[in-house]
Amino acid sequence: MNTKDLRYIKTEELIRSAFLNLAERTTIENIHIKDICAEAKISRNAFYGHYESKYELLERICKDASENMLSSLTEETVQNLRENLMYGVTEWCIQVVYEHRDLMRVLSKSSPAHFQKIIRYVFIESTLKELYTGTENIQKNIILKMSEAYISDALTSIIQIWLEDPSTISVRDLAKFLHSISHHAAAFFYAKLDENKNIKRRK
Repeated sequence: MNTKDLRYIKTEELIRSAFLNLAERTTIENIHIKDICAEAKISRNAFYGHYESKYELLERICKDASENMLSSLTEETVQNLRENLMYGVTEWCIQVVYEHRDLMRVLSKSSPAHFQKIIRYVFIESTLKELYTGTENIQKNIILKMSEAYISDALTSIIQIWLEDPSTISVRDLAKFLHSISHHAAAFFYAKLDENKNIKRRK
């Protein structure tokens, strides 16, 4: 099928919009293809012309969201990472989530596992790969593995709470708070990465 065809694009928009509208009201497990089709006012054949299942749809939405978030990772932010200037990185993280807050809020409620996966991939795994080679070795070292999990889980939980009502604290104030409680853990993690012989900083 021609994915550049206007009818295809319109149907794709209807499917995604319907899916996310339903996800606002229930979990992913409770959403069925017939519900998506009814919400989008399309036939089942139209849906299957785009996706084989609701899970493929969900994975595509998450993949697109991750790529959009990472597209805002500037050289300045990467340089802040290299120089351990963590506040600038933290502010970038919170700003990116805020710009995608509607989608992220829906995912945090309807599919927490996918929400966590995006946070981990965008703000932990991808940024580490900008700084180091051999990051696959993190999972082979118990201290590094636990440190990464600690930072990732804490970040996920804080963002999840914030997304319940982002108006309660500004992006800048949240970034300051998050930096104040996490910079020691981040510094410890990076120090342990630098000590590991199988993980090297990029030049």
